[in-house]
Amino acid sequence: MLTEAELPDPVPGPGEVLIDVAAAGVNRADVLQRQGQYPPPAGAPAWPGLECSGVIGAVGPGVDGWAVGDRVAALLDGGGYAERVTTRASTLLRLPDHYDLVDAAALPEAVCTAWSNLVTAGNLRAGDVALIHGGSGGVGTTAIQLALARGARVAATAGGPDRVARCLDLGAQIGIDHRSEDFVEALLAATEGR
Repeated sequence: MLTEAELPDPVPGPGEVLIDVAAAGVNRADVLQRQGQYPPPAGAPAWPGLECSGVIGAVGPGVDGWAVGDRVAALLDGGGYAERVTTRASTLLRLPDHYDLVDAAALPEAVCTAWSNLVTAGNLRAGDVALIHGGSGGVGTTAIQLALARGARVAATAGGPDRVARCLDLGAQIGIDHRSEDFVEALLAATEGR
């Protein structure tokens, strides 16, 4: 159960910024933390919130490229369910002026996860085939869009026809219902054995 509490405002340390929070995302880890099944990392606030959006309210020593008033979204160690939170400047995503701050709160976890898996680790390039498991979930829907933006052909698995349809609506060219199909066989058939 969440409760409201008054705490002192956090102060950004070296390499950190203070964010005046506009909105916080809700992740599975946040839900598990509320249920007592996911302890926050050492040094993180005791309350949930792995991602948020808002406006930088203060900049700590040694932070370059960020200023008070910048619109941001951030991936956090925790504590995003607050009016203010501090985080490392390296976790920030700059937001365009036209982008809604409430919508932006849902970006960091999904975008960072999809990017790190597809681009950083997977070296995804135009013309590649990207297989995205769980394509109808938060990270999966983001991964489909990211892979398409990079020029890949996208195959997505999901559980059930409605979820497969969601993946296809997002642009996946190959939709596989993992509940009724063997995804390896389906993928090989759709890619001529590639």
